[in-house]
Amino acid sequence: MHYDLDFKIKVIAYYRQGHTGHATAEKFNLDNKIVVRWVKQYQSGGIDAIKPKTSKAYYSGEFKHEVITTMLTQGLSQLEVALRYNISSPALISHRHKAYRLYGMSGLISKPKGRTAMSKPFITDKPDDEKTLAELKRENEYLRAENAYLKSWMPCSNRRRNKL
Repeated sequence: MHYDLDFKIKVIAYYRQGHTGHATAEKFNLDNKIVVRWVKQYQSGGIDAIKPKTSKAYYSGEFKHEVITTMLTQGLSQLEVALRYNISSPALISHRHKAYRLYGMSGLISKPKGRTAMSKPFITDKPDDEKTLAELKRENEYLRAENAYLKSWMPCSNRRRNKL
C-alpha cells in the first residue's frame, strides 16, 4: 500500500514527540517495521527520502553490484544498505542478492521486457528470375510456415475436403 507524504510526516512527527515505534504503529494502524523504516529514511535523507516515487527507478547492473558487494563486505543489513543508497524497499536488495548468488553478474543485468518485434518476411519485390537461390529458399520457408498456420485455423470439415 502506498501512503502520501503528509501521512508519513504525521507518523514521523508523532514518533519524534517521544512515542515508541510500537505506540506510533498502533495509533496510525501500521506495522511497526514501516514506522521504523520511515523514521530511518527521514533521518538519513530528509523529506526527499520519504517522498512517494513518481516513477519506477531503474538501476544499472554496476549499481546493483555495488549495493550487493557493500552489503556483503561491510556486513550491513538490507535496511541499512537501502538507506545508504536511497532504495525504496529493502526487499529489492534481497531479490537482487538472490539473483547474484544464483547467476552472478548476469543476474543483475535487466532483461528486456515484452515480446520482440515481428521480423519482416523474407519476400522481396524482385521478379522470381532475379532472386538469388537463398532469397527463394527464405521465401519458400516463409510461405510454408504461413500456409501451415492458416491450415491450423481451418475447420476440420474444410481440411477433409482439401485432402480429397
